[in-house]
Amino acid sequence: MLAHTSTIKSSLRKSVIETYRARGKGLNNIWLVYSHKTKRDWILPSDRQLIHWLYYLESNPEVKTFNLPFEKIISRDDDGIKATILDAEVENYNNGIEWHEVKAGTSKCDPEHISQMQAQINATKNLKIKYLRFNDNQLKPKVKVALRWFKAISYVAAIRDQELLSCRTTLISVIQKLKKGTLKSILEVMDNYEESVVLGMVVRLSIENVITLDLHERTFGYCTQWKLYD
Repeated sequence: MLAHTSTIKSSLRKSVIETYRARGKGLNNIWLVYSHKTKRDWILPSDRQLIHWLYYLESNPEVKTFNLPFEKIISRDDDGIKATILDAEVENYNNGIEWHEVKAGTSKCDPEHISQMQAQINATKNLKIKYLRFNDNQLKPKVKVALRWFKAISYVAAIRDQELLSCRTTLISVIQKLKKGTLKSILEVMDNYEESVVLGMVVRLSIENVITLDLHERTFGYCTQWKLYD
């Protein structure tokens, strides 16, 4: 899922370099990921944003699509007009639009942080959009499950841009017949297809809310439980 810059398009390579330079003196990791949900690559400028993307966006069945980052938002308060950039704009299936902000630490009270937060809150109030902030209190408990999704989503990245219609059709037929089970139960029936391709297609269907994958108890593998989406 993390691509080497020599293998990606020049425009994307330029974006990676710009993100790297924008870190300044920070030592944050930069992640280049492929999202099946949005059918495109994204550059994530920190480990926190990687966890946020894995758990709260890409694998979240409530999220229809998302954009990150997007243009500056403008808000007005007693101190005048302010502009700020959010970390994600999220479209849910049932709850409309959300704006997400990902921050380091558990809480901060410095003036710049408060000003940014207030500008974002004011903008969401004016537009009647739900506003969520994610710091270490929210992200740390999700790290283990998120990294299990990291492994699962890597199979999707490996088959990106491939339709694989025969595999998909057969897989849907199999899961409709089985209803639930382990990944091994699927692979045993589909042994005429390459295992990594079947696993990639399974994760695609999970992201598309055709099935659910349970990664709360163990890593992605033969014993992973799945079932048809309710």
